[in-house]
Amino acid sequence: MDNKGGIVVQNYVMEGVGRISGGEFDTITVKGVGTCSDSIKAENIHVEGVFNCSGEAVTGLLHCAGVSEFKSNIRAKRITIEGVLTQKEGTRIEAEEIICDGLLKTGGEISADIIKADGCIVAKEIFGDQVKIKSYYRAKRIVNFFTREKSEIRLIEATTIELKGVTADIVNGRDITIEANCIIDKIDCSGVLYIDKSSTVNTITGNYTRRD
Repeated sequence: MDNKGGIVVQNYVMEGVGRISGGEFDTITVKGVGTCSDSIKAENIHVEGVFNCSGEAVTGLLHCAGVSEFKSNIRAKRITIEGVLTQKEGTRIEAEEIICDGLLKTGGEISADIIKADGCIVAKEIFGDQVKIKSYYRAKRIVNFFTREKSEIRLIEATTIELKGVTADIVNGRDITIEANCIIDKIDCSGVLYIDKSSTVNTITGNYTRRD
């Protein structure tokens, strides 16, 4: 199947092998192997198979239960990941809410009001209001496929931060909770700070209150 860019299609389903050249849609559903050679805009994007997008994706809901690769920016109200979503170096993800139970790997920046991850996130920078990343073992099967068992982020900056099974260079926030199996180089906290005994933090700065 092939769709010419610029034409609004109510619903577009890719079964087997499909291709989109770009455009505006209501709902895009990928059940087989799909590719997009340009930017797309849709109310909903559902990936149950394999999807490769070369252009920018703008959507209300992006749900990835399969494997997705984006080579440009993603802008969405809500992103849910149960499978694997990867993004090219130097790109950006903007969303109101991100829920990740699988693997989210980006070579750029993630910016979202709310980020909740029970899976694994690999990113350069994360900015948000509420960031909760807890890499549980129930995500281990998909994470091991990519030879990663922990989330790895260079910078996390948010109002409220909760981390478990995370490796990070810098964590900046007001209220910060560092649970088990974290390795953090530097924390800057302006509110309440908790660090589990099993985690490692090299440097702590800021006007904070430590809780047990």
